Amino acid sequence: MNIPERDPTDNGNVTRSVIKSSLPDSATGSIRELGALFDQSPIALVFVDRELRVKRTNAAFRRLVGMPGEVLIGRRPSEVGAGMDTAMIERTLAEQVMKRGVPVVDVHLEQTVAGQRRDLSWSAYRVTENGQVLGVMGALIDVTDRAQAVRSLRRAHARLDLLERAASQIGTTLDIHRTAGELADLAVPELADRVVVDLVDQVLQGENPPRTNSGTLRLRRVVVRDAASTATVNFEVGDLITAPVTGSAASAVWQGKPVLARNPAEMTGQVAYTPSHAEALLARGLHTLMAVPLTARGVTLGVVLLGRAERPEPYDEADVRLVSDLVSRAAVHIDNARLYTREHNTAVTLQRSLLPRDIPQVAGLQIAYRYQPLARLGRPPEEIMCQLSDVVAGHGDEIGATCLYAVYDPASRRCRLTSAGHPPPAMRHPGGTVEFIDVPGGVMLGVGHSRYPAADIQLPAGGVLALYTDGLVEQPGQDIGTGMSQLARTLTASTPRSLDDLCDSVLTALGHHARDDIALLLARTTAEAAR
Repeated sequence: MNIPERDPTDNGNVTRSVIKSSLPDSATGSIRELGALFDQSPIALVFVDRELRVKRTNAAFRRLVGMPGEVLIGRRPSEVGAGMDTAMIERTLAEQVMKRGVPVVDVHLEQTVAGQRRDLSWSAYRVTENGQVLGVMGALIDVTDRAQAVRSLRRAHARLDLLERAASQIGTTLDIHRTAGELADLAVPELADRVVVDLVDQVLQGENPPRTNSGTLRLRRVVVRDAASTATVNFEVGDLITAPVTGSAASAVWQGKPVLARNPAEMTGQVAYTPSHAEALLARGLHTLMAVPLTARGVTLGVVLLGRAERPEPYDEADVRLVSDLVSRAAVHIDNARLYTREHNTAVTLQRSLLPRDIPQVAGLQIAYRYQPLARLGRPPEEIMCQLSDVVAGHGDEIGATCLYAVYDPASRRCRLTSAGHPPPAMRHPGGTVEFIDVPGGVMLGVGHSRYPAADIQLPAGGVLALYTDGLVEQPGQDIGTGMSQLARTLTASTPRSLDDLCDSVLTALGHHARDDIALLLARTTAEAAR
């Protein structure tokens, strides 16, 4: 068998044989045809001898590696390089293809030329004649476009999976710090090697962030997650960061737009808070960074910084879109926690204000007192109800209180309710119809151990939820169902301009014969809260 070999001068008219022999004209013609097929093939072809030295290449191969024939002929792959893993190529050719005769078929190779990555499909097989090994024929196909499409599809599936997990793993409680931590846990290491969450200081107190630009921004670091557990970068959890609004990650807070740094130069100039912060980021090894604002309901609560060190790929616009989606979901939960913190603080303040300022001194009696409000952030209603029942049971004979507990999420207009023997809440729909919500009833507080299952309901925009005590619907000698029917008729018939007017209408219709104290709470949902 003769393998035509192209002369290093690349002169198409000069052909010689690897094995010298005298051939008839017909055989010579066949060899010429094979030579033409070899040279004109659109697939990159190369033939190497038993020492893995290049004996012949075609034009497609020379274009692929970017080298002329005289540079390639007589050299081994490791002497050529061509931006590929030539050590692996030589090892495979020698040990697998040449020695054992096992071909290589469609093996993925990566090539880097002038900083650009290519994906190649590599195949190679042993060439023999009468049992004698002549060498190896190799073929390379550029499959970069196909490989990029596959990678893009995989990234899309991975991102969808990440967003699905975010729906169940972020916002499991109404605790600001825990919610921020859940966001960071999801991002490291899938999206970043390092993630920090910095919130506007007022947000942690349940207050609204400042809306005026004072030139500086006060941020509190609440979460740090780093793939390198021992890494430290400038600010730690609990540190107060005072940053200029312009020229740093703080600008993302005021402008409400993410800031992307694809390389260390952009990191130091666009994302870092201060020059010392920039130096610390570079010392950590971060080479790409993004700052994404935590924005919910038109209010920016803080910023999330994500960076890569161990992963070589810089962030791009697709990464920014994914992280922005993820962060916006977390921002809604953090804002819910902020609102809950504010209402919780208000409730505690109100409870304390109802206490006497001083305990009267009674002759012959010493008195000491403490007050601790029962408030536990982030607990589900059914758990809170069980705790309340234990508290009531601990007061001896004074047991048997009813209670209705509700937690409302303004972002989704979902309301979770649990009841301890309390009258069911009434729901007035925007059209005027009224229904009583079926809340699974547990026993009254303090009456032994009981479960308090919760009900989840979707409240319509513009609907009015009415919570009340039994003093409103119970009258001596009258069934409670009669009072509830009268409440429904009153809510249906009333078309007040305000909730205060509706409260007055209800008390006028049902409160004039009351034999017990009455508490009435009306809450109207709005379409704005759901955005």
